[in-house]
Amino acid sequence: LEDGDSAQVAALLAAEAPSSYAVPGLPGVRRWAGVRVGGELAAVAADAWSAPTVGLLAGVATRARLRGRGLAGRVCRWLSRELVAAYGRAALMVDDDNPAAIRVYERLGYRRRRVAAARSTG
Repeated sequence: LEDGDSAQVAALLAAEAPSSYAVPGLPGVRRWAGVRVGGELAAVAADAWSAPTVGLLAGVATRARLRGRGLAGRVCRWLSRELVAAYGRAALMVDDDNPAAIRVYERLGYRRRRVAAARSTG
């Protein structure tokens, strides 16, 4: 996507994935990929917080009324290939309570590796 698409990406995320850590303009969010249907931005994913040896896929969202058409798979497949080409491998994080996303990622060849996260309050 182009830099001028940031407002459309932000609107899609606000509507469909309001808890997304990746949003346009946030430090570490490098670029966005997207799929359009009839000119409308329908699905997005970001290259965000990638490290020298692993690209991180983040901010994946699809318009609810357009789900089930393989759009998330298309954008994630394209961006995953870009990340592997640039960094050697790709990774992502997904919550256990998101089985639809897990199915998309597993179809693309991602494998689950359980991790735990904690937030320090001081």
